[in-house]
Amino acid sequence: MKRLAVILAGSTLAMSGYAANWLEVSKSQTGSIFSLDLDSIERSDIHIIDEKAVENITVSIRRTYPAPKTVVIKDSKEKDSKQGKDKQTKETDIHHSDQQLLISCKDSSYYQRAYVNYAADDKVLKSWQSEKPILTTKDFKVTKPKTISRMLVEQACKSYQQDK
Repeated sequence: MKRLAVILAGSTLAMSGYAANWLEVSKSQTGSIFSLDLDSIERSDIHIIDEKAVENITVSIRRTYPAPKTVVIKDSKEKDSKQGKDKQTKETDIHHSDQQLLISCKDSSYYQRAYVNYAADDKVLKSWQSEKPILTTKDFKVTKPKTISRMLVEQACKSYQQDK
């Protein structure tokens, strides 16, 4: 069952990547680019048990990482400290990450439903999908003002309201 959930998460996010209308929202200090797929924004039919009157939306976002950097890791067995082995760090192997968020525009909060991390050749490195069948407002992360997550949530809500 878990394998099926991973396959579904991957296929849902992969399909959103092909028919995407990506809007760049922000760039981090480390060089990551954050975008949202305007075509993926839609009203969600997922209800939150303790928040009945709120209309939530779903959206696909993408984080594109900066070009990988090679770091030198010193082998402790070697006596000459100038020699080392070039090795890429695990984090820099990710080229981009697509995520599906459930957003509450009421309080600028979100719940991450799924993500897929891709290599530069679009090979799937890791995927995950939430297995929570029921959500409450406590499952949502409230974004802080002047953060990238707040900018993404606000842009998704603004785009949804304009298209409504």
